[in-house]
Amino acid sequence: MGAIFEHSVDVRWRDTDALAHVNHVVFLTYLEEGRDAFYAQVLGSDPIYVVARLEIDMRREVRYEDKRVTVRIAVERVGTTSMTTRETVVTPAGETAAEARVVTVRWDADSRKPVPFSDAERARLATSMTA
Repeated sequence: MGAIFEHSVDVRWRDTDALAHVNHVVFLTYLEEGRDAFYAQVLGSDPIYVVARLEIDMRREVRYEDKRVTVRIAVERVGTTSMTTRETVVTPAGETAAEARVVTVRWDADSRKPVPFSDAERARLATSMTA
């Protein structure tokens, strides 16, 4: 199994809803913040990608009192221009709050088209691949 990237994200007061827990749509923001940090660290660049597919399973609530969650990311598959990752939101108690599978596509903002991963990027991503 490859390395799992971890990124801490603060739970903000505005993330909560009338039920006093983090609203389900905010989990997408937590995952995005983790994914942006992953792209920046592993690929060494500003994250320029689009989300092509996202599946998420909510497992338990996160509350404002938790103060911080950890987003864990592992690469499942790298295609020509796309990458599939397994992403998890973990509470401070170590409980899984959400599990996601995300397909992103490297993107050229100028041409508005997908961009292939370079050989160097593929090599760096290989260290984050799961078995």
